[in-house]
Amino acid sequence: MSTADAGPLADVDRTLRNTFEWYTVSKKEFKDAIRSKGLWLLGLIFTVAFISPVALALYFDVGVSQGAQELGMQLLLSQIYTRMVTFLLPIVAIFVGFAAISKERTSGSLKLLLSLPHSRKDVIIGKVLGRCAVLGVPLAISLGLTAVFLAFSRLTFKPGLFAVFSFFTLVFALVFVAITVSISGAFSKSLWSGAANFIVYFYFTFLWNAGANGVGKILTNELGVTGAIRWHAVLLLKLLNPNQAYQTLISSILGEGENAARAARYQMFSQGEQASRTICSSVLNGSPQAQEGVFGTFVTCQAGSNPIPFVYSDPFVVVFMLVWVGIAATISYYTFNLADL
Repeated sequence: MSTADAGPLADVDRTLRNTFEWYTVSKKEFKDAIRSKGLWLLGLIFTVAFISPVALALYFDVGVSQGAQELGMQLLLSQIYTRMVTFLLPIVAIFVGFAAISKERTSGSLKLLLSLPHSRKDVIIGKVLGRCAVLGVPLAISLGLTAVFLAFSRLTFKPGLFAVFSFFTLVFALVFVAITVSISGAFSKSLWSGAANFIVYFYFTFLWNAGANGVGKILTNELGVTGAIRWHAVLLLKLLNPNQAYQTLISSILGEGENAARAARYQMFSQGEQASRTICSSVLNGSPQAQEGVFGTFVTCQAGSNPIPFVYSDPFVVVFMLVWVGIAATISYYTFNLADL
């Protein structure tokens, strides 16, 4: 027996292969990526993207004043990394997964794959998990290298904060890969899959928030639903957007105290004084406080006597993000199962 076939890792590999039919598909996806240069290119792109702003600002004093440097990780994560992640990662996820299934349908290799003891469900699950690993592994490595880089910079490195940020970033990336691969399973041609993925990305990024607010107006103007019920519905719709869910999670971990999650959810709205009071008190269980500003009175949401509803807490927002994995995979499996290959 060779050393490759012995040891605890080989035992785990053998157990997974014998237990889950999809494991063979996902393993092949990842091994093919390792043999190509794409995986290493992704790692390089991520590492350069994460390290470059820090190098310019902290090592060469470009673009960030000394006072801004003292803000540390909060400035870096909120002003640079969060915006970069929400813009860059979905696009990379599309290129990683848009042809995962549709390309094999076009070439005919999918028929060969299904002639082996793999069901269509196994193919969907295996492709999703395999492509998640293709994106997740280089992203995790680049985040690790970035942490080392930050630890030796002039920035006050906060490992706990960066670890939570990295976890949420990985979840966000894997959710988008799952959506992308699932969409690929619904189309017979990669061109259509790519177009559909970019439409979904555009809607999530630029139109979803307006749609959620529009639903709130319809509830009030057409159905007479007002008050807290309207804003509960709007907030739930906002949190179903993985982009906004990720951004509000990062805002929450950058906040301080028990009110951080409530303040992050409250920042998802931009309403008048009366609506803001309702959102704070009746939706988020907070205590609205009116303050005078340059442009008039504005309402802040302070901690109330009751905690924020669990459905709006950080752990549940992560669940909102992961829901898309199940939704996308279910729709993809249904359409893929009906397709004539």
